[in-house]
Amino acid sequence: MHLPLLASGFYAIFAEDLRLDMRLGVYPEEVTPQPVRIDVAAIVTRLSEGDGIEDVVDYNHLRDTALQLAESRHFGLQETYCETLMAELRAHEHIRGVMVETRKLSAFADCAAIGCYMTDLDRRILAE
Repeated sequence: MHLPLLASGFYAIFAEDLRLDMRLGVYPEEVTPQPVRIDVAAIVTRLSEGDGIEDVVDYNHLRDTALQLAESRHFGLQETYCETLMAELRAHEHIRGVMVETRKLSAFADCAAIGCYMTDLDRRILAE
């Protein structure tokens, strides 16, 4: 996943190459869980200037939210999963942007992955 250049005061946290078996797809053979890779990044601001976990957006929040959502139900479309994950993460007041990429790893024998990439970025977080 490519991270954009950020304006001063913002930084990115990410969970990369998160792999799980997930119920994802519209075809009958996709009713059972299949291997999926998720990359998620959030553009954030610090909560305060200290040196503890309470001073930042904990990157475990990204991982835990992605996993809990994936386990919560069957998603027909990767797009729906990405949109839902972005909305859940953006609910955190210190998350100013989100990037999500999903890849089905076994959908086709002749390619490594089939995927979706989406962003929800406020232009004010980007460097000029």
